[in-house]
Amino acid sequence: MEIDIRGKINEKKLAFKNTLLPLFEAVVNSIHAIEERGDNQPGLITITLGRSKQVGLQLDGATSLPTILDFAIEDNGIGFNAKNYESFNFAHSTYKEKRGGKGVGRFTWLRAFRVVEIDSHYRDNGSTYHRTFNFEATKRGIEKHQNSPIATNVAKRTIVRLKGLKEEYHQWCNSNAEDIAIKIIEHCFVFFLKKTCPTIRIIDTGDPLIVNDLFGVFTKGHVITEERKIGDVEFTISVVKLYHDREDNKIHYCAHTREVQREKLSVTIPDLDRPMVDEHGDLFSVAAYITSPYLDAQVNEERTSLNLRTESDGELQYGGDISIDRIRAEAVSVIKDHFARYLEKLSEVRLERVQKFVVRHPRYRHLMKYRSEEVRRVPSNLSDEKMEVELFKIQQGLELEVMKEAKQALNFIAKPEDQESFKAKFDELYDKIIEVGGSKLAEYVIHRKTVIDLLEKHIGKSNTDGASREEAVHKLIFPLKKFSDDIGFEEHNLWLIDERLAYHKYLASDKALKELKNVVDSDSKDRPDLIVFNTSFALANGSKPFGSIVLVEFKKPLRDDYNEKENPIAQINKYARELTEGSAKDKDQRPLDIRANTPIYAYIVCDLTPKLRAFAKDAGYRPLPDNDGFFNYNENYQLYCEIISFDKLIRDSKARNQALFEKLNLPTE
Repeated sequence: MEIDIRGKINEKKLAFKNTLLPLFEAVVNSIHAIEERGDNQPGLITITLGRSKQVGLQLDGATSLPTILDFAIEDNGIGFNAKNYESFNFAHSTYKEKRGGKGVGRFTWLRAFRVVEIDSHYRDNGSTYHRTFNFEATKRGIEKHQNSPIATNVAKRTIVRLKGLKEEYHQWCNSNAEDIAIKIIEHCFVFFLKKTCPTIRIIDTGDPLIVNDLFGVFTKGHVITEERKIGDVEFTISVVKLYHDREDNKIHYCAHTREVQREKLSVTIPDLDRPMVDEHGDLFSVAAYITSPYLDAQVNEERTSLNLRTESDGELQYGGDISIDRIRAEAVSVIKDHFARYLEKLSEVRLERVQKFVVRHPRYRHLMKYRSEEVRRVPSNLSDEKMEVELFKIQQGLELEVMKEAKQALNFIAKPEDQESFKAKFDELYDKIIEVGGSKLAEYVIHRKTVIDLLEKHIGKSNTDGASREEAVHKLIFPLKKFSDDIGFEEHNLWLIDERLAYHKYLASDKALKELKNVVDSDSKDRPDLIVFNTSFALANGSKPFGSIVLVEFKKPLRDDYNEKENPIAQINKYARELTEGSAKDKDQRPLDIRANTPIYAYIVCDLTPKLRAFAKDAGYRPLPDNDGFFNYNENYQLYCEIISFDKLIRDSKARNQALFEKLNLPTE
């Protein structure tokens, strides 16, 4: 049976994350070729990088390294003798089966590269030969094959040239030689542990980079190897300290002495989301490499994944009864045994980071008590915004749990005779409800204190333009040019005027009356600062459209240059007249008569300057008991209006919230 090589190559696509896999396959083939040579001569593998002649550009305008297009892998191994060449010609060859060879690794070459050129000097029966051929995505695969004898004193060497990296893989190929060396170390880690590991060097610009030396620098000889058993199956777990700022903490699952797949250790050990620090203050990461005949048997033919089930998959679903969860747990156990003191320090750093955040956001404080394990899993290197997102998710889960538990508790005390035993039976839940709800209340109380302080600053004397300060006061209480549906509950501060205003049904801020479609039928361009409708305005026939209407008018602090046209009392009366004489409509667009039934409440918030006091007295307004404002009732419009000073607004707001401020030890003056 013959195989169409082009079809074999096209049947699968090489994943972008595996762009360097063709290089790894070639390097491992070279290691095997050196081992197969069978003498004591040192092995040497040279990797030459072939780059584009065009210099790359980064977004900031800086230059980057030219794109790598070719790799040339040269070794002094046994070479492409008759047996090796014959094996290369057979897909799924079993020639290297004992070494884990699947006979398909070379097909990954042509999934990423346009062509592969092989140039080999080898010895056979005492003679030296030179074999060359191309491996291409054709039906035959082998093209331009030549094999001829040469002088016997020519040194054995084989060069595999991976040429023409396909364009879609360019951005996924590491461009820095040291990064490529690190990837080789990761993939071939088990080989580097052996004394017989050949010297591997990378030729790029400048001096050659010796990968073995880099391995020594990174590890500093700190390799811990333990044998662990899961059932009757043995696993070798090698944990290495990597002294390199680009490394992170990983588990590497290996088959036939090479890496197949990896995962971050921070998923299982949250504290390992950052490097550790040794006794000398040097940063290092840990990497666990796991090998076992069991893993050799579970690898796919491309060596890109392992056929391992998870605990959630159930038993024997995937051809083996050892889950990746159990294997991972053994690796984690080894790491915790040997790096406990370092992990403890990281845990302290993580906890301190979260605690500092919680100080500024007290609504999450109780999570340290009720969700400590989940909190400890939040990465400590997140920005404040992302950390809040993670804590908010945990908070939502806890609040849902408290809600369910509280519902069960309330059902328990449905009978009067059960109420006395509630505290004893649900003492812990009682505290939990108070803490979870109380933390959110604490943050909201702090918010109120901050708002009052800001309001005091806005109305104080300054060089700021008065109109700007009027706008600032308005924005602080409710955003300009908005409807109530546009913002959330916590985005306004209507409680400064009246706590009840927070529970309105519909509100318009700085909108002309003619813009209030389906609410008020008016052509007026008048724009109340705030207009509030307190019940639904689309009810069944016979129902009243509004329970009440509230108008709020702000005036800039310290203003005393009003004329008759700018008289705020006249403005409020005009708004009331427009509402009552117009034309609210019901859900069928029929006029609603609100003149006789709907009360209107109005607030004029300003400084009580002499001019304004005169307006109030002329309109028959009476002073409030504290003499810091005026009030009046206009029967013609069912309009009750209060003129309140900024000082009174702040003083009354503080008084209403004083008990809450004192509970949190916040200053009340």
